Amino acid sequence: MRIAVFGASGFVGRNLLDELAETDHTVLACDVTSFDPTHDNAEFREVDITDEAAVDDVVSEVDTIAHLAAHPLGPGNEDPNLNAQINVVGTLNILDAAREHDVEKVFFSSASSLVGEVEEVPVPEDHPANPQSPYGVAKHAVEEYLDVYQQLFDLDYLVFRFFNVYGPYQYPDSGALVPVVMSRIARDQGVFVTGDGSQTRDFIYVRDITELIVEGLESDVKNEVVNMGRGEETEILEAIELMADVVDVDPEIDRRPERPDEIDDFYADTTKCESLFGRAPDTSFETGLELTYEWLRSELDLSS
Repeated sequence: MRIAVFGASGFVGRNLLDELAETDHTVLACDVTSFDPTHDNAEFREVDITDEAAVDDVVSEVDTIAHLAAHPLGPGNEDPNLNAQINVVGTLNILDAAREHDVEKVFFSSASSLVGEVEEVPVPEDHPANPQSPYGVAKHAVEEYLDVYQQLFDLDYLVFRFFNVYGPYQYPDSGALVPVVMSRIARDQGVFVTGDGSQTRDFIYVRDITELIVEGLESDVKNEVVNMGRGEETEILEAIELMADVVDVDPEIDRRPERPDEIDDFYADTTKCESLFGRAPDTSFETGLELTYEWLRSELDLSS
């Protein structure tokens, strides 16, 4: 296939390009940020998804789409309008081009943050959506648009709702827990936890996701929303201890008051993933952390 990857220079995008490098597919790696994909089967295209004509040009050349481009959660709280322009309007540009050019399937990266307040754990795909950020609202809106476009225009889609994804190409300046904590531990800078650290999260290694994205694009799995977590809960304090073991440093841990909006327990119900793909993501947290730290050491100066 000829595949357009929007958001190709991002964290998951770079991992997806690595995954696709092991296939016979041809890739148009699209992003607003210029970079060299390095893989023989990938060609970079500078594309802003809010530019309707630029999106249409790319989509006219491909069979299928992996849409990973997004305006992130934190900046979205500061500028909800820009968040909507990129995450909703930009996505509609992709969907309109896809139906115009008879694209086989659109993969979309959604987020578990659209759930909002958790009423049931493990969290199933049909859990009520009560997003508490512009980012979550946008992800929820796109899921609804995909369903409508399938009904109106017969455009097939596949949605993965990412839980706490970590791995190579995720830098500490992303603000994500794993690279921030590992880099601080390695530099002997200390870390902090809010409350008693017993809150649980579902950490999923990024290459488990990209492997399933490729499988999803290649298979007849379509018009589904699927949780992308391991289906296992890890306490925040335990996660920090595991990272300390990998880095081989005993960090100073600062205890801070629990945030009033803190979610106590949050992990995925992976039943649907197991049914559709025959398995759930299974890279252990310990193994994923070792692979992640190996990458971090190769990329960053982690001296204290």
